[in-house]
Amino acid sequence: MSISIRYEAQLFVMSVVTGAGLMAVYDCLRIFRFLCPHGALAVGVEDILYGLYCAVMTFMLMYEQNDGNLRGFCIGGVILGMAVYQRLISRNLLKYLQKPVKWIKMKIRNHRNGSKQVRR
Repeated sequence: MSISIRYEAQLFVMSVVTGAGLMAVYDCLRIFRFLCPHGALAVGVEDILYGLYCAVMTFMLMYEQNDGNLRGFCIGGVILGMAVYQRLISRNLLKYLQKPVKWIKMKIRNHRNGSKQVRR
């Protein structure tokens, strides 16, 4: 295998890993939203900031690894990584985290209610 093909294969793998990492960050954002529900405006702002974060991270990948050259397979790799993470990990992770997160929310709610009763 030639050096340039090996390099492009490594770049594609790094793109897929970057996409999976971006989806992992979005899962953290989803868990935060579940723990601390807030309005549509705040969710919109969070989504815009997340989109900017994705753009910066993808740009940094291409800038550092490919001298800033835009490559279609890099973008495709990021999208593939996001899709694979969503299908294989995110669905199951969020399904299994629902019970512990609900328990944490219940404890927080009970703690808040208990502190209000103590003040009276």
